[in-house]
Amino acid sequence: MKRIATALALTLIAPAASAQEFDVEIIGYGKTEQFFEPLSGDLMVTDSRSRFEEFENLEGTPLEGMTGRCFGSATILRGVPSGNGNCVFTDPEGDKVLQAWSLDEVGQGGSAGTWHFVGGTGKHEGVTGRGHFIRLTNNTAGTTETRIFGIARWPE
Repeated sequence: MKRIATALALTLIAPAASAQEFDVEIIGYGKTEQFFEPLSGDLMVTDSRSRFEEFENLEGTPLEGMTGRCFGSATILRGVPSGNGNCVFTDPEGDKVLQAWSLDEVGQGGSAGTWHFVGGTGKHEGVTGRGHFIRLTNNTAGTTETRIFGIARWPE
Protein backbone atom coordinates (compact mmCIF):
# COMPACT_ATOMS: atom_id res chain seq x y z
CA MET A 1 0.00 0.00 0.00
CA LYS A 2 1.08 3.53 -0.55
CA ARG A 3 2.33 5.84 2.17
CA ILE A 4 0.21 8.61 3.73
CA ALA A 5 2.11 11.53 5.26
CA THR A 6 1.06 14.31 7.54
CA ALA A 7 3.46 17.00 8.66
CA LEU A 8 3.29 19.62 11.35
CA ALA A 9 5.69 22.52 11.89
CA LEU A 10 5.60 25.59 14.12
CA THR A 11 7.99 28.43 13.38
CA LEU A 12 8.03 31.64 15.39
CA ILE A 13 6.50 34.74 13.79
CA ALA A 14 6.67 38.14 15.40
CA PRO A 15 4.86 37.73 18.73
CA ALA A 16 1.79 39.89 19.26
CA ALA A 17 1.79 42.26 22.22
CA SER A 18 -0.51 40.11 24.36
CA ALA A 19 0.01 36.66 22.87
CA GLN A 20 2.49 34.20 21.45
CA GLU A 21 1.79 33.62 17.77
CA PHE A 22 3.48 30.99 15.59
CA ASP A 23 3.40 29.90 11.99
CA VAL A 24 2.55 26.20 12.00
CA GLU A 25 4.80 24.09 9.80
CA ILE A 26 5.28 20.77 11.67
CA ILE A 27 6.06 17.23 10.59
CA GLY A 28 4.87 14.38 12.80
CA TYR A 29 6.05 10.77 12.54
CA GLY A 30 4.22 7.87 14.08
CA LYS A 31 2.44 4.55 14.00
CA THR A 32 -1.02 4.10 12.51
CA GLU A 33 -3.82 1.59 12.19
CA GLN A 34 -6.26 1.93 9.30
CA PHE A 35 -9.54 0.08 8.83
CA PHE A 36 -11.22 0.09 5.40
CA GLU A 37 -14.68 -1.37 4.79
CA PRO A 38 -15.74 -1.28 1.13
CA LEU A 39 -19.53 -1.59 1.10
CA SER A 40 -20.00 -1.30 -2.67
CA GLY A 41 -18.19 0.10 -5.68
CA ASP A 42 -19.40 3.58 -4.69
CA LEU A 43 -19.32 3.43 -0.89
CA MET A 44 -16.52 2.90 1.64
CA VAL A 45 -16.05 3.69 5.32
CA THR A 46 -12.68 4.11 7.06
CA ASP A 47 -11.41 4.33 10.62
CA SER A 48 -7.99 5.73 11.48
CA ARG A 49 -5.92 5.82 14.67
CA SER A 50 -2.39 7.21 14.94
CA ARG A 51 0.18 7.80 17.67
CA PHE A 52 2.95 10.38 17.20
CA GLU A 53 6.16 10.23 19.25
CA GLU A 54 8.38 12.47 17.12
CA PHE A 55 7.82 15.96 15.66
CA GLU A 56 10.07 18.29 13.67
CA ASN A 57 10.12 22.10 13.92
CA LEU A 58 8.68 22.55 17.42
CA GLU A 59 11.84 23.97 19.01
CA GLY A 60 11.14 27.19 20.90
CA THR A 61 7.34 26.81 20.76
CA PRO A 62 4.86 25.96 23.55
CA LEU A 63 4.52 22.46 22.00
CA GLU A 64 8.21 21.55 22.11
CA GLY A 65 8.62 17.90 23.20
CA MET A 66 4.96 17.00 22.66
CA THR A 67 3.50 13.63 21.71
CA GLY A 68 0.10 13.08 20.13
CA ARG A 69 -2.65 10.67 19.25
CA CYS A 70 -5.24 11.13 16.54
CA PHE A 71 -8.43 9.27 15.68
CA GLY A 72 -11.35 9.64 13.31
CA SER A 73 -13.46 8.16 10.55
CA ALA A 74 -14.60 8.98 7.04
CA THR A 75 -17.16 7.93 4.47
CA ILE A 76 -16.25 7.95 0.80
CA LEU A 77 -19.34 8.07 -1.44
CA ARG A 78 -18.78 8.05 -5.22
CA GLY A 79 -15.18 9.20 -4.66
CA VAL A 80 -16.12 12.14 -2.41
CA PRO A 81 -14.74 11.93 1.16
CA SER A 82 -16.55 13.21 4.22
CA GLY A 83 -15.01 12.71 7.63
CA ASN A 84 -13.56 14.21 10.77
CA GLY A 85 -11.77 13.43 13.98
CA ASN A 86 -9.55 14.78 16.73
CA CYS A 87 -5.95 14.84 17.90
CA VAL A 88 -4.84 15.22 21.51
CA PHE A 89 -1.31 16.60 21.89
CA THR A 90 0.47 16.31 25.26
CA ASP A 91 3.52 18.34 26.23
CA PRO A 92 6.27 17.02 28.57
CA GLU A 93 4.54 18.56 31.64
CA GLY A 94 1.24 16.80 30.83
CA ASP A 95 -0.70 19.83 29.57
CA LYS A 96 -2.84 19.06 26.51
CA VAL A 97 -4.14 20.64 23.30
CA LEU A 98 -7.25 19.37 21.50
CA GLN A 99 -7.23 19.70 17.71
CA ALA A 100 -10.23 18.90 15.46
CA TRP A 101 -9.75 17.97 11.81
CA SER A 102 -11.92 17.52 8.70
CA LEU A 103 -11.08 15.44 5.66
CA ASP A 104 -11.16 17.22 2.28
CA GLU A 105 -9.33 14.83 -0.07
CA VAL A 106 -8.40 11.15 -0.20
CA GLY A 107 -6.01 9.53 -2.66
CA GLN A 108 -4.01 6.35 -3.00
CA GLY A 109 -1.86 6.35 0.15
CA GLY A 110 -2.70 9.85 1.27
CA SER A 111 -5.23 12.36 2.49
CA ALA A 112 -5.53 16.08 3.11
CA GLY A 113 -7.81 18.36 5.06
CA THR A 114 -8.21 21.23 7.49
CA TRP A 115 -7.72 21.53 11.25
CA HIS A 116 -8.36 23.93 14.12
CA PHE A 117 -7.45 24.01 17.81
CA VAL A 118 -10.50 23.52 20.04
CA GLY A 119 -8.77 24.35 23.34
CA GLY A 120 -6.25 23.18 25.87
CA THR A 121 -5.37 22.59 29.50
CA GLY A 122 -2.84 24.28 31.78
CA LYS A 123 -0.53 26.60 29.88
CA HIS A 124 -2.41 25.76 26.64
CA GLU A 125 -5.76 27.06 27.94
CA GLY A 126 -7.14 29.54 25.39
CA VAL A 127 -5.01 28.27 22.48
CA THR A 128 -6.46 29.05 19.04
CA GLY A 129 -5.30 28.25 15.54
CA ARG A 130 -6.21 26.73 12.19
CA GLY A 131 -4.72 25.47 8.97
CA HIS A 132 -4.43 22.44 6.73
CA PHE A 133 -2.66 19.08 6.75
CA ILE A 134 -1.29 16.45 4.38
CA ARG A 135 -1.02 12.87 5.58
CA LEU A 136 0.92 9.98 4.00
CA THR A 137 0.55 6.49 5.41
CA ASN A 138 2.28 3.20 4.73
CA ASN A 139 -0.46 0.78 5.82
CA THR A 140 1.78 -2.26 5.30
CA ALA A 141 4.40 -0.91 7.71
CA GLY A 142 1.82 0.82 9.91
CA THR A 143 3.64 4.17 9.77
CA THR A 144 2.46 7.70 9.08
CA GLU A 145 4.00 11.08 8.33
CA THR A 146 1.80 14.12 8.77
CA ARG A 147 2.53 17.69 7.72
CA ILE A 148 0.50 20.41 9.41
CA PHE A 149 0.50 24.04 8.26
CA GLY A 150 -1.29 27.14 9.55
CA ILE A 151 -1.13 29.52 12.50
CA ALA A 152 -1.38 29.01 16.26
CA ARG A 153 -1.79 31.53 19.08
CA TRP A 154 -1.41 31.21 22.86
CA PRO A 155 -2.70 33.98 25.15
CA GLU A 156 -0.22 35.29 27.71
